[in-house]
Amino acid sequence: MAKFLKNAKDYVGDNCRLAQWLRAIDTLNREADFSEFANDPVFKVLQNEVKLCNFSSRYLMTVDMSDFDRAVAEYSTKMDIAKKMLEQGKLSVTEISAVTGLPEAKIRDLK
Repeated sequence: MAKFLKNAKDYVGDNCRLAQWLRAIDTLNREADFSEFANDPVFKVLQNEVKLCNFSSRYLMTVDMSDFDRAVAEYSTKMDIAKKMLEQGKLSVTEISAVTGLPEAKIRDLK
């Protein structure tokens, strides 16, 4: 890689796959414009992998936890709605399940 980069001007017109890989890696290392490689699905995967590697475990955990927290809040809201619907007594468990998306067994547990 170092030898290639040292003599990069000699390989400007070289479009062999190895030269493309070396240029793509160099571009990612320099955090430069990657649009030259954007249409190649292999290099797109490379770019995504590099993005993922740059995230700290703390960041990834925060993202995962926020998704988890959002899902828990949504579930809790659905359970509250189902409970209120049951208290009104106007809909069957099957109808409440259809409205909330909750399993009938969970709704029965609320009784």
